Amino acid sequence: MDEKVIEILRKAGKIAAKARDEGAKLIKPGAKVLDVCETVERIIIENGAFPAFPCNLSINAEAAHYSPVIDDPKVIPENAVVKLDIGAHIDGYITDTAVTVSLDPKYEKLAEASREALEKAIEVIRPGIDIGEIGRAIERTIKSYGYKPIANLGGHLIRRYELHGGVFIPNVYGRGMGRIIEDNTYAIEPFATDGGGKVIEGKEITIFAVKSLDVKGLTDEERDFLMKIYEKVNKNPFSERWFTNLGSPDYVKQMIRTLMRKGALRGYPILIEVKKGIVSQFEHTVLVTKDGVEVITG
Repeated sequence: MDEKVIEILRKAGKIAAKARDEGAKLIKPGAKVLDVCETVERIIIENGAFPAFPCNLSINAEAAHYSPVIDDPKVIPENAVVKLDIGAHIDGYITDTAVTVSLDPKYEKLAEASREALEKAIEVIRPGIDIGEIGRAIERTIKSYGYKPIANLGGHLIRRYELHGGVFIPNVYGRGMGRIIEDNTYAIEPFATDGGGKVIEGKEITIFAVKSLDVKGLTDEERDFLMKIYEKVNKNPFSERWFTNLGSPDYVKQMIRTLMRKGALRGYPILIEVKKGIVSQFEHTVLVTKDGVEVITG
């Protein structure tokens, strides 16, 4: 990885960290989820990057993938545990980070479990390490707090314009998962819960991405809409909110769902803890080099 790319990643990481920290201050009972997320996305843009995916604001048993829709009325409830998960990219070079804000003192320990698990994971990462050992460090830390790691969520390799780059970084120990490779960036994201330790897909979908540009059976109008999405976000995930310039809210929603049905777009359902347990999450993007590990979003 050349120095120019590393500097781009560092800049994107600083922007993501700034947006994360300023966004966390907005998480209060009664605050509108839409206002928090649009502020975070605006901070990213105003500082010279673009959201790598829609701002996620997942509450309580929602582990991930809730992003507000157009005119979303949802507000943050009293005593909520809120995960703010954001990404910033510059020219496709992506950084990904998350923080948990507990509005109820009794869940501060749960948040601390995932925060410390992230620290312990970063301590063991180095070129060539077995990926399962990262999961071991996360699992051991979260269990030491009396909670469960979420086994079917975890971190991931990040490639240019590819948030999930095909390598999974588990939150539990596992064998045969490969090794950490020098000159790559990885998102490390421990999830802890007082529930069952797994997530399931909910019915609601608020985040989408281009799946294929080569789909037969699209009308000219549908293909034009698809290309306008691709021109703006490439294959990065997006929100319907980002395309209200293309028509009325109802029209945008209809076109997105039509393109999903025809196989041009994919959706990412909200992920919910299987026993409706409360979930916490912390995340950093790290750059692994021959000299060690650099936390890009610190």
